[in-house]
Amino acid sequence: MANPLPGEKEIYEKIKKENIKIHPLVWQLIDHHINNDLYMINLILGSTILDGEILSEENANKILSHSKEIAAFLEDLGKATRRD
Repeated sequence: MANPLPGEKEIYEKIKKENIKIHPLVWQLIDHHINNDLYMINLILGSTILDGEILSEENANKILSHSKEIAAFLEDLGKATRRD
């Protein structure tokens, strides 16, 4: 992970200790949306690198679009599930 959250290790420990679970429907949404966008980003970057090409403006915009989709999904999920 590029930029871990301060105290992230402790957060994971607390989740395990308190047996905090995420509802299967939430996992279904996460798996579908985030994995689809990450797959597309990897596909674009992978094909560019394997072809020995420089990332085109078109493909860079596609990657940005998928990144924005991830952010929008997380915002929507947060609005639907946060308690605070």
